[in-house]
Amino acid sequence: MIENTCQLYDLLEKHRQNAGIIKTRKIAFSGVDGHDVYNISSEFSWNGTVYIAGRVEQRHTEISTVRFFEKTGDGAYKVTPLIIANLQDPFVEKIDGQLLIGGTEIYPDGNGFIHFWHTVFYYGPSIDQLTKIIEAPIKMKDVRIAKGDRYYVMSRPQGGHAAWGKIGFTMADALTDITSMLIEEAPLIEDLFGAKCWGGANQIHCLRNGWLGVLGHVAVMSEGDVRHYYGMTFAIHPVTRARTPMKIICERNDFAPGASKRPDLIDVVFVGGLVRQPDNTAVLYTGLSDAEAHYAVIEDPFLEYEELK
Repeated sequence: MIENTCQLYDLLEKHRQNAGIIKTRKIAFSGVDGHDVYNISSEFSWNGTVYIAGRVEQRHTEISTVRFFEKTGDGAYKVTPLIIANLQDPFVEKIDGQLLIGGTEIYPDGNGFIHFWHTVFYYGPSIDQLTKIIEAPIKMKDVRIAKGDRYYVMSRPQGGHAAWGKIGFTMADALTDITSMLIEEAPLIEDLFGAKCWGGANQIHCLRNGWLGVLGHVAVMSEGDVRHYYGMTFAIHPVTRARTPMKIICERNDFAPGASKRPDLIDVVFVGGLVRQPDNTAVLYTGLSDAEAHYAVIEDPFLEYEELK
């Protein structure tokens, strides 16, 4: 049973009463037989081709690569030769006319154990011309960057006041100003997660009223070290740091049943990105149970935030 930590039970009940899920579909990836593809980026187009980036690994290991897949149909993609080794949980942004591609870089030892990891960012004019430009502090996942009036940065430290993992927020005037120290010193967004919850940002959307819409995840552990991950959103004003309450936008049960990497990961949904549509819907790209990738068409969760002053 999940404790009512950080009002999680109340948030879940509110979501279940009006989930806003229009349809979902499992995504099929060709060309990577024997490997799972999950924790995907949102779909993006570049030079006339539509791509998605995905975490690719075998079921028994977490030593992964990020592969880029070309879209061939609704919910169908084929692998391309483009690859980034030792990277997990990719995400993609377009900043200043170029691609910013990030993920969690891992450092496995000779026995296949991962002792160190951190978020890294690659930047360049195309998928096959990328240079690593930013490295987060060691053992910090879920760092995200977006460009609006300034460069917005969200961090996710752990330990101390950050407990199991909280979101920090800061700004910079240039990509070159975003350093490991700037990320590490980002002030925390207080009172977003309770003591037994953790979470992180997965994508930052610059809204038309100047606020930032944050797509992220909130998680909690139940008895037996079973993990429960939920997709969530909130909005924050970059200058005043005023923010809205968090709301849950998806849970594992919103999607079709499927495979799981391990029993403790059955109730995991990891949101990779969201693409807003002109009809007031959005397409949400997710990894499920560390084994599959699905998308969901949902009611646009950021619309209400654009009414804020």
